[in-house]
Amino acid sequence: MAVFLLFLLATSAGSLSTLFWIPEDDLGRGYFQMNALIILGLLGLAVAVVTWKSPEPFQGHAGPGGLALDAALAAAFLYYAAVWREKWGWARAAAAVALAGTGVALLVAGSLLVHRTTPLPQRELLLAVGLTLSALTLGWSLITMLLGHWYLVAPRLDFRHLVIFCWVLLSIVVVRFAAVGWGLASAAGVDPMTSPHPMRLLTGFAAEGMFFWFRVFWGLVIPLLLALMSLHCARNQSNQSATGILYVLVVGTFIGEITALYLTLSVGVPV
Repeated sequence: MAVFLLFLLATSAGSLSTLFWIPEDDLGRGYFQMNALIILGLLGLAVAVVTWKSPEPFQGHAGPGGLALDAALAAAFLYYAAVWREKWGWARAAAAVALAGTGVALLVAGSLLVHRTTPLPQRELLLAVGLTLSALTLGWSLITMLLGHWYLVAPRLDFRHLVIFCWVLLSIVVVRFAAVGWGLASAAGVDPMTSPHPMRLLTGFAAEGMFFWFRVFWGLVIPLLLALMSLHCARNQSNQSATGILYVLVVGTFIGEITALYLTLSVGVPV
């Protein structure tokens, strides 16, 4: 359940981070309403998990994580209302509050839920970077796919928006790849006499190696190739091809990041 909660928070935060980069008049109210409903659904599920299971960082909504999550959900409702009335200034302010609240809830939850049974240099910094990049990867892959689909609704929409989103998505995947390498280098730097050794736990097939290499292939290699392909299609104004590729990319990203969250929680190495 902890993995599911982190996934919901990360996807919500990443999706919220995409709402500020396209002029609202270019896409119209419907696009932002769709995104708002998705974010409300994700945050609503997160609140349901917290209410049902009451994990330590949330303490029945009384802890810092719970308060941040409740504030994010309230701000997301205000965002939807502002979009409905096309009050774009208010909408952006509400989205910023929701993003801040969701981000705090994600980092607090990750900090308190990750196991620390193995030593790891710079664990807190690695964890904060890993969760932030996980959120960006999940959110930007999902919303870029939805943006590509929106060209069927608004065929005259300027293709530069999709091209920019594909460039950002590709950059995020590359940085995510580098962050995983940083985590592995940190784990490899632990004294080899340490038992259990984080590197062996993470990559050895006698431990979590099967999940780790599955995560690398589905969550990093495949999305990197597909992000390059979708960017090529977007630059050639082929939104249907780009959207089809992005559908597969979203599946790979979701599988990879869920596996990454599981490994981060179980082994204590952010990947």
